[in-house]
Amino acid sequence: MSTPYRNIVIAICFTTTPILLEGCTSATSQATDHFAGQRFHNRKPFPDPTFWEEVEIAWTLRTKTKNWPDHFQTPPAELPKAPVLHGIRVLWVGHAAALIQTPTLNIITDPVLFDSIGPTLSPIRTVTNPGVTVGELPRIDVILISHNHYDHLDLKSIHAIVNQQRGSAPTVLVGLGVGSLLKKEGIASFSELDWDQSVTVKDTRFVFLEAIHTSRRGMWDTNKTLWGSFLIDSPEGRIFFAGDTAYGEHFKHVYEKYGAPKLSLLPIGAYEPRWFMYRMHMDPDEAVLAHIDLHSEHSIAIHFGLIDNAAESYAAPVNDLAVARNAHGIAEANFVAPHIGQIFQY
Repeated sequence: MSTPYRNIVIAICFTTTPILLEGCTSATSQATDHFAGQRFHNRKPFPDPTFWEEVEIAWTLRTKTKNWPDHFQTPPAELPKAPVLHGIRVLWVGHAAALIQTPTLNIITDPVLFDSIGPTLSPIRTVTNPGVTVGELPRIDVILISHNHYDHLDLKSIHAIVNQQRGSAPTVLVGLGVGSLLKKEGIASFSELDWDQSVTVKDTRFVFLEAIHTSRRGMWDTNKTLWGSFLIDSPEGRIFFAGDTAYGEHFKHVYEKYGAPKLSLLPIGAYEPRWFMYRMHMDPDEAVLAHIDLHSEHSIAIHFGLIDNAAESYAAPVNDLAVARNAHGIAEANFVAPHIGQIFQY
């Protein structure tokens, strides 16, 4: 379950503290196959959770048996200072955040760079520190934001990157409607994209693609902004960043339209209980199916091991991914579950 969902539902059901909205207007009025005129929706219909299902999931997560460790320290990664001369270098920062480096660009996905996220009134503490500090980051050219949930659009992290690069602000790529929040925050260098729209930065094309998910930052803004995934069409190879998504036919469509990625970043966490999470999050077996559908040469697991925001245990995503790889005949080297701060070269 996405962190904002958990925070918001708990707040609605168990407190009387109002949650202030941080931008809730969509950026289009033209109806499409995923926009009905006021709110966005998935192309494949999933039933929205009822009020009582939201109450039940909030209570389930609030009262679950402790199955994550206490906060612990992770040694920060030692990022090589030498530029990438060829290929793709990836550092898993934690959760959905990854630093992707090519010879011409430094890209970061859904950056979470601090020890807590979420609304000011009810922040969520990460179980460990992210794998790299802001000060150790190279100059970032592009920030990719998959959607506006607090564990994916962390304003503190974006501000930290922008402030560190005064005079050379990164380009922030977001879905329709998210730009109003960035503008309110004084972040001017952004582009809003609809599904299948693209932006080219230097020699690399970024295509915003379909995902099966939702958006929300307050009580009344559900699905007022668009969520999605990204295809990074680099001269060094295609990179697919799934963001946050349920399993569906869209993975096959990516392969059919764009070809096989050299590398995919696929979420494997926040999948229990399935009766609720199937609408928005893949389980590890579905993530392996997505890897297969994409014909991905390599995949790195993301969206686990940093934020306790669902019912499964801390160890479950990695263990269940190993079972799923074995069941589908996928080698561990072709779909890895990284440790925070781990660096890969492709």
